[in-house]
Amino acid sequence: MRRFSPLQRGNLMAVYHLIEAKNYEEAKEVVEDMIKDDETSQWARTWHARGVLYQTAYQEGIRQNDKKKYELYPNQLYVAFSSYETARRLDNGRRMNRQLAPRYAQLANEFQKKGERHFNNENYREAFRAFEQAIRINESQVLSLTPDNDLVYNTALAAYESNLKDKALEYLNQLDTSNYAPNVSHLLFTIHIENDDIEAAELALMEGIGKYEDNEVLVMLLVELLYEKDNIDAAIAMLDNAASQNPEESSFLYTKGLIYQKTEQYNKAIEAYKQAVKLAPDDLIIYLNLATCYYNLGVGIEEKAISLESNRRVMEQRTKSAAAFTSAGQWLDRAWDKSPSDPAQLLKMYQLYRALGSNDKARAVQRRFN
Repeated sequence: MRRFSPLQRGNLMAVYHLIEAKNYEEAKEVVEDMIKDDETSQWARTWHARGVLYQTAYQEGIRQNDKKKYELYPNQLYVAFSSYETARRLDNGRRMNRQLAPRYAQLANEFQKKGERHFNNENYREAFRAFEQAIRINESQVLSLTPDNDLVYNTALAAYESNLKDKALEYLNQLDTSNYAPNVSHLLFTIHIENDDIEAAELALMEGIGKYEDNEVLVMLLVELLYEKDNIDAAIAMLDNAASQNPEESSFLYTKGLIYQKTEQYNKAIEAYKQAVKLAPDDLIIYLNLATCYYNLGVGIEEKAISLESNRRVMEQRTKSAAAFTSAGQWLDRAWDKSPSDPAQLLKMYQLYRALGSNDKARAVQRRFN
C-alpha cells in the first residue's frame, strides 16, 4: 500500500476541510497543484477529492444561483465525473465504488436537470450531451441501473433536435423494444421520412399501430402516407379497421370521406361523411364537406349531360344534378345554422352559396365575414 508523507496527507486533508468550510477557490488551488505533481497525481484519493470539490461547489452554486460556484471550473460537472472515473481507474476496489455510488446517483440527477434546462432554452446539443452523460453514469459499473425510459426519450428528442439522427434512432429503437409510448413510433416515422426511407417509415407506423391499439395519430399518419403513395385501397382499409375498433370515434370516418372526396369519389365520400356527422353533429367542417361533395357531384352530372344526344337522358341528368345542388344547399344551410365564425369556413360558405345561385344567403355570410 502506498504511504503518504505527512505533507502529502496534510494537503489531501486540507482539500476536504476546505470543501467542508465552503472555501472552494482555495481548495481548487490545492487540488489542481496535486494533480500536476508526478506522485500525488497517481493517487486515487487526489482525484476523488477533486471530484468531490467540483460536484459540491456545482450543487451549492445551482441551489444558490451563484455563478462563481457552479462555474468554478469550465464544464465543471463533466470534470467532476471525469475525476471520479480517474480515481476508479487508479483504485477500482469495492470500497471506492461504494464511496462513489451516492455521488454518481447525484451526478446523474444533476446532469438530467442540466439537460432539461438546456432543452427548455432550445440549446439542444448541450441538452443531448447532458442527457447522454446521465445515461452513461446510470449504466456505469458503480450504479448499474435499469435505463430510465423517460431519460432515454428526452435524450432521443434532444438528439433529433440537434440533427443527430443516428443517435436519435439509436435511443428510439431502444425504447421501441419496450413499448414506451406512441410518440416513439411517431418520431421514428418522422426521422425515416426525413431520411427518404419510406419503407422504414411505413414499418414504424405499422408496428406502432399494432403496439398501441390503433392509436389515432399513428393511424392518420399511415393513412396519409398510403394516400401519398396512391395506395387508396390500403388507406381505406386501414380507416375501416380503425373505425370498427373505435365505433364512437368520428375522425376515421371523416378522413375516409376526405380521401374519397380528394379522389373525386363523391358518392362514397358522402356516405362516409354522413356516418361521421352522426358521431360528431357539431363538427361544422363535415357539413361543409358534404355540401361541397353534393355540389361537385351536381357539376359532374351536368358536364356529362352536355355530351348526351338524347333530350330525355339530358333531362334525367339535369334532374339528378338539380337534386344534388338542392342537397348541397341543405347541408350548407345546416352549416350556417351552426353560427360559424372561422374566416376560412365563412369564405367557403360564401363561395358555395354564390356557386349555387343563393345570392341573398351569400350576402348574409359576407356581412358576418366583414
